[in-house]
Amino acid sequence: MKTDFSINVQVNIGVTPEVVQLVTSILQRTPPTEIAPATSEQPGESAATTQGKRGKGKAKPAPDTTAEAEVAPTPEASAEGKELTEQDVREAMHRTRQRIEGEDYKNNTDSEGYKKYHKQLTATFKNIAALLGSDKPSTLPADKRESFIKQCDELIVKDGEIITEAPF
Repeated sequence: MKTDFSINVQVNIGVTPEVVQLVTSILQRTPPTEIAPATSEQPGESAATTQGKRGKGKAKPAPDTTAEAEVAPTPEASAEGKELTEQDVREAMHRTRQRIEGEDYKNNTDSEGYKKYHKQLTATFKNIAALLGSDKPSTLPADKRESFIKQCDELIVKDGEIITEAPF
């Protein structure tokens, strides 16, 4: 017995055209092309008439896309033009510890976050470094530091354990 399924997903309301194009490329497993506004409207049609044709109910006004959202630069984004150093690796571990153990993890070693997660984080940092080919994070080769920093930023606490959330 052979069963084929085809799922058609359309995400067009409340998101920018760039996000629609990105999600579409992910779902179709094709690399995203140059991001350009992707609209499904025919010339001369408004979003309300296009939506009415789909039979989705009442027309909603199109979101205002004139204002760009301010995005704070991440340490990785600011480091794109330079080679990452051991200090960048240390800062990534520090940020992760602050996020998980608490802002005052260095001075307050009696805190609950420190007691629960400090040793776990140390082991996790060493495991990530080992997977990237080094004994400890500070001795990572320059080409592996960016990967280490990204993995540190992806660490979360779930059910009392330090994990990396699956991307899907």
